[in-house]
Amino acid sequence: MATEFILLDASTLPAFAGLYVAVFNAPPWSDGWEAPAAVERLNAFAGHPRFHGLGMQVDGVPVALILGWGERWVQTWHFHIKEMCVAPHLQGQGLGAALLAELESRLAEMGYTHAHLATGQAVPARHFYQHHGYRDLPLLSLGKRLQA
Repeated sequence: MATEFILLDASTLPAFAGLYVAVFNAPPWSDGWEAPAAVERLNAFAGHPRFHGLGMQVDGVPVALILGWGERWVQTWHFHIKEMCVAPHLQGQGLGAALLAELESRLAEMGYTHAHLATGQAVPARHFYQHHGYRDLPLLSLGKRLQA
């Protein structure tokens, strides 16, 4: 099994759209993504000035991705992980842990001092992140549906 990390950008992200759709259309998310919308979303992320993302391929097949962007905070830079996913049939085999560790290492080398993310309170991803050192913050996430 040949595993490699791929730097994600607008030219490499479309190859990972099928993975994104497969993961986020499955439980517990069951979002209902279609490939063109996923490509549009991922490309919009890549357009952020401080975008950084890594993909993982096994034997040339996309199996995982993690991406987000940096934000200046007082005297340091913080990184916001926006999306991370691993192919469902490979979850629990250490690929996500390896990808997260690789991203964190690269971010530290780039001068980032913190990483943040949002995930559901009752999804398995929360336990994954907590296992890797991420802690609950005293924040509340608010949302509102906008009417035209």
